[in-house]
Amino acid sequence: MSPDAVLGMVGAISILFGLYRLWTDRGGRVAAPASSPGWVGALCGIASGFTSQVAHAGQPPFQLWVLPRKLDRDVLVGTTAIFFGIINWIKVPAYAALGQFTPANLVTAGLLMPLAILSTLVGVWLVRRISPARFYAVIYWLMILVGIKLVWDAIA
Repeated sequence: MSPDAVLGMVGAISILFGLYRLWTDRGGRVAAPASSPGWVGALCGIASGFTSQVAHAGQPPFQLWVLPRKLDRDVLVGTTAIFFGIINWIKVPAYAALGQFTPANLVTAGLLMPLAILSTLVGVWLVRRISPARFYAVIYWLMILVGIKLVWDAIA
């Protein structure tokens, strides 16, 4: 499967899911189930790992499973960080086998590390300033924007 096909598919699903959740949160008639069977979560987890490995786009499948549960804001952010921390560590052997840990890549990663730490701190600051009532609406809008970007990358 080509990375562009994965990007396009994940992007389209992200847009549709974000729009659907915004619609249901504003009084739409059909609500997504908050407690799907465990096998649905397993499929979303597999899809998240696959799309993360192939196209660095694992967030939308993860959100399909987690967002309908309406977790507390801090629990959602923490769960997301832990899940993708684990996913990224699982990818290390594959990236090593593909020869991705070159001296140039490691130097680049080292130089970008302060920016990653700063971005994390800014993200924590932003999350704590968004009211819990608006938190999910912001997440859905961001999901739609990410979906649009993924579709654009797939067709460009």
